[in-house]
Amino acid sequence: MLEPETHAQEARLADEQRLFYAASLTWVLFWSADMLSVLRPTWDTLALRFVWAGLTVLSGWLLPQVGPAWRSVLRILSGMILPNVFFGLIIYRLGGLNSPIFHWLCLMPAVTLLMGRGLWHGAASTLLMLLVAGAMLWAGGAPQERFLSWMPMLIVESMGIQLTFFYQRLLLERAKAAAEQKLVRRALDESNERALRAEQMAQLGQLAAGVAHEVRNPLAYIQANLRFLQEEARPTEGASDPEYAVALQETMHGVERIHQIVKDLTALSRSEEPAPVSPCDLGPVIDTSVRLASVRLKTLVRLAVEVPETPWARAEPRRLGQVLLNLLLNAADAIEEAKVPDGRVALRVQVDEERVRVLVEDNGPGIRTEHLSRLFTSFFTTKAPGKGTGLGLALSRQYVESFGGTLRAENRSEGGARFIVELPAA
Repeated sequence: MLEPETHAQEARLADEQRLFYAASLTWVLFWSADMLSVLRPTWDTLALRFVWAGLTVLSGWLLPQVGPAWRSVLRILSGMILPNVFFGLIIYRLGGLNSPIFHWLCLMPAVTLLMGRGLWHGAASTLLMLLVAGAMLWAGGAPQERFLSWMPMLIVESMGIQLTFFYQRLLLERAKAAAEQKLVRRALDESNERALRAEQMAQLGQLAAGVAHEVRNPLAYIQANLRFLQEEARPTEGASDPEYAVALQETMHGVERIHQIVKDLTALSRSEEPAPVSPCDLGPVIDTSVRLASVRLKTLVRLAVEVPETPWARAEPRRLGQVLLNLLLNAADAIEEAKVPDGRVALRVQVDEERVRVLVEDNGPGIRTEHLSRLFTSFFTTKAPGKGTGLGLALSRQYVESFGGTLRAENRSEGGARFIVELPAA
């Protein structure tokens, strides 16, 4: 819980730093107002503005490097004392009471509110502004009537500016709150939808497990009876021995395939803790993933598998199988959505002394450049609504990294996408 708060505080300090730097640049740029007020360059006020800007920049630079108490001091210094003192000196150098920008002193409390925090900053800045204005009126030998006319006017102008500032801030905060509320509501709706989809998937998983259990028993009877026919029974009249043997053999292969798919599906859906990472023969893992994926792939694409003899890597077989199955199904989805007429998916294994790479490639539309950096982010998906939760690739990368490997994606030069699972060799 502390880490997000720390990041938020760092972000606020960075924003405040930028505000200080922008304000220091503004103090220098407003030298043009000095020249326009007297219609000549005023190098002394430019020097004052550079000193003012330099002290403001220094305060901004120190903000993240000091404690909370010193930060308050820096805010008071840069937002209250420096603006009133230096602007007062600038007005004094430009003619004091007779300067056309004398009444700009009433802007200083608004500057304080912009750079400081709390109502008392604005009130203290108003008092300081009145002291500076009173000192200039006294130094200029203004009569009492001038005091009585200028002071109330400066107070009224200052209060009007501050009220306008507060009103604008209120509108901004209200708009910000409405936007945040809208985002929270949208996030809540998306979370509810994801929870509903997760519940539906859990129910489907339970249903699949039940179906697998119900299918397994009659499948065992059929397999046993077929084996009996192969070993003991005789062909019926009208059927030659070769035809009879081929028919039985094909039926047996089909049943064995169904039995293996049910077995793989049951193993894949188990919820127990994964086994520890250890040397793993990739051959059976790839065979299982290809068998499960081929149920969908065989109607959409041509699948090519290139695996050298006995590739071994450090991994957890069940989770690695989930990763490869996910990559194969994603490739099929991409080809189906793009309506590629001659869809092809390839799974290849490359082995060297230290690493084993499993490449899953397709000839689909590839990955858009702006999506590459977000591809493994949770809940990011390019699939149509209802076809993906955006968790598959994020979990796949998490699994592969837990093996000490990497998972990355790239576009093939000849077209299509390539996902590379790189694992430490066993």
